[in-house]
Parts: sequence; structure tokens; C-alpha cells
Amino acid sequence: MRPRTVMRFLVLGVVALAMAILASADAQTLLRTLDPPNPQEWARFGSSLAVGDVNGDGRADIAVGVPYEDVGGNDNQGRAYVFSGATSSLLFTLDTPSFGYSLAVGDVNGDGKGDIAVGTPEEDVGANNYQGRAYVFSGADGSLLLTLDTPNPQELAWFGYSVAVGDVNGDGKGEIAVGAYREDVGGNNEQGRAYVFSGADGSLLLTLDTPNPEVNAFFGYSLAGGDVNGDGKGDIAIGAIWQDVGGYSAGRAYVFSGANGSLLFTLDTPNPQDMAVFANSLAVRDVDGDGKADVAVGAVSEDVGGIAFQGRAYAFSGASGSLLFTLDTPNPQVQGYFGSSLAVGDVDGDGKADVAVGADGEEVGGNDYQGRAYVFSGGPVEPTPTPTDTPRPTNTPTPTSTSMPTPTRPPGVGGTVKLPPAAIAAESGARTDGSGWSAATLVALAGGMATALIALGAGGRYARRRWLR
Repeated sequence: MRPRTVMRFLVLGVVALAMAILASADAQTLLRTLDPPNPQEWARFGSSLAVGDVNGDGRADIAVGVPYEDVGGNDNQGRAYVFSGATSSLLFTLDTPSFGYSLAVGDVNGDGKGDIAVGTPEEDVGANNYQGRAYVFSGADGSLLLTLDTPNPQELAWFGYSVAVGDVNGDGKGEIAVGAYREDVGGNNEQGRAYVFSGADGSLLLTLDTPNPEVNAFFGYSLAGGDVNGDGKGDIAIGAIWQDVGGYSAGRAYVFSGANGSLLFTLDTPNPQDMAVFANSLAVRDVDGDGKADVAVGAVSEDVGGIAFQGRAYAFSGASGSLLFTLDTPNPQVQGYFGSSLAVGDVDGDGKADVAVGADGEEVGGNDYQGRAYVFSGGPVEPTPTPTDTPRPTNTPTPTSTSMPTPTRPPGVGGTVKLPPAAIAAESGARTDGSGWSAATLVALAGGMATALIALGAGGRYARRRWLR
């Protein structure tokens, strides 16, 4: 395999998937470690993950994206694999160019089994390079159910960079939300968009735009779905990682009603910093047991306590949008990138969603950028106080274009963008569905982790520029 230029800055990620049935807050149990069926250097097995019951045996199965696997002599074509949650055996393999960037699982065709949505943002469509596509495959047999294209065809749209599945119209079938974070909108280059398609027939239901139009907002970089307002229909959280907030390119998350596309609330980082990349990862589920889904948001490049690019994650109430809790890594490190990915699911069986947070830059056992993931308990406990950081000045030095040459075509996982003030940057996270949380870490393991129901991607080496594309 000949890796792309950007891959010189990455290392091979190996995924460790775990769900713990825990008797106490400090127990640690590894249930599964998954390795690629076709080991290859730089394949990046585990760049995206999704979890759900696809074979109807009552246990969640695991879909794993491998965006740079060579297939049939085609360099970096990519693949996705679906493994049994019961036995870890391979259930089936999904192939198409640029597979593995984003994954989501949900019952799209109403057969009671989770189907698999896969984004292929680098796919050429017609004459448009890197326009991107999304596909939906049956969880029962792997057959193709739907092919989705952007309603606004254009080059370099990166449609499919993020995907999510949830029932937004109440018909009992999962709809598919697809992000196109580099689409030009109304004259604004790379403002980005997100679309919601019917799971029944693939028709367009909603087009969602940032409420704050601007160049390079990267709206649609991340997606997640869940019923936030309690109306029985899935709502949609969308990340815009370059959205300008109070003079900082800090990023924002927006939550829209699945019923009509109206804006429910806007989420900002409680610790404003330039280029914090807030909302690079999202997860939505009820963590406090109030019956409404809450929103977990990663800020992968936030400085914490003077430690550069350590990263953070936050939980916001789905009822009000107020901050519930702040999560920090138990192992502070420079460039740890805590918050690189998120997943939520009930791991400890207490009926409340627990939260898995990826830190794919953390050093583990002497291995640089091996990465880790942590699972924190959900539940009504008092949050642990977290010190407020001093905002990073807007003139903080950033990587310049000389630090990483700009490829002739968009590199790796996320392409290139114009960075404020003038840098060129260059990878994705997972993407492509409480009144307080316990601060006790329940599980910490090398590689990446996923919990039930929501996708989590981890593994690989990233500099901050990974998140600035």
C-alpha cells in the first residue's frame, strides 16, 4: 500500500472494542478485541465504528470501517466489516470505493434488524471529484437498500463524511442523516450542509443549514441523532467545527427538530479557545434518566490546565441545552486528543446511558499515538468540578502550509482547508447514533472502544491539523 501524503502523519490504529458489565465503579473488564481480517499497514482499521443488532440475535453487532485498505489491487479503496457481537466472528464484508469513513446502524427497512449506513465522501460522482455518496445495506444479508446522493451536486462536497440513523418522521423506520461539510452554500465556500433522507424510499425530507452562515464553517462535520425534545421523533445534532464564536474559530453544535427542522438550541464550549475544534464528535442519548436525550460533545483540541491539545468532552441537557458535566482524561497528555470520538450506551446495566470517550493521541505503554478510550458512568451524581481555562489568544501560532505540503487532491480523511489566519491543515473521527455523571472511570483500554447503539471511531495518529480540515 502506498499511503496518501497525509498518512505520513498517522499510525495504524488497532481497535479494541469493549462493553463492560460492571459490579463496581472501579472494575475493568475487556470483552472484545477486534483485528482486521486482512491486516495491512496504514489501513486504519477502526476509523469508524457503529454498533447495533444486525442479525437479530438480541446482541449488538459491530461494524468497523477501514478507509485505507487495499482491495483487489486498488490502493486505499477501503472496506467495512461487520462482526458478531456474540462471538466476534465475521458476519459479512461491505465493499465500495472510499468505504470506511463513517458508519451508522439503525433499522431502516422495518425488519427489526439494524441496517448499516456507510458514507463514502471521496467517491467521484459523474464528473464531480470527491462529491461523495452514502449507501444503506441490509443488516440481515448485506444487500444494498439505498444509494444516496447530495441534492446539490458539486466537486469536493465530501457528502457522506458523517452519517446518522434515526426515526425523525415517526413512521417506524430509521431515516438517514448525511453530512456534506465542504459543500459551498450561497457563495460561502465550505460552509457545509446536512440532509435527512427517508429510510422508506430515500427521498429528501430535510435540508439543514447553519443558522450562522459563514465561509469554512464546516457545518455537517459530525452528526448524531436522538429524541431531545421528547416528542417521540428523533432530533439531529450537527457539528460545525470552524464556526466563529465571539471572535474565536472555536466551533459550535446545533440541535434541530427532526419533526420540522427548526433549531432547538445552540451549544458552545464553556471554555472558549481558538481552534478548539468543539463538536468534532457528537453522541446523543439520555444520560440522566429524564426521558429526553442529552448531547455529548467532543472538543478534541482544547488546551486543559496548560496542556496543549489535551482535549475535553462535555455533556449538555437535552431538556434545556445547559451544561451537565465536563469530562477530562484520567491520563493528561500533550496531544492526547481526548474527545476524538464519542459513544453512548448503557454499559453497566443501570438503565442510564454511559459515555465512551476516545483519546486517539494518547501514548500507551511507550507507544506514541496508540490511543485509548474511556467509559464513564451516567447517572444522577454530583459532577466533579473542573477548573476553567484561560481562553487561548486568537493569535496563537498554528501550523503553516510549509509544515505539511498541500496535496494536489484532498488528502486522507478530510481534505484541506484555509485555516485562520493562514495555515493549511489536514482527518476524521467517527462520526459517521444527566443531571450528572460519575467521574469514576469504569473502563480504560488501549486502541478504541464502542458501547451499544452509537458509533465510536478511534485509533491512528493525528496532529491538531487532523481536526482542522
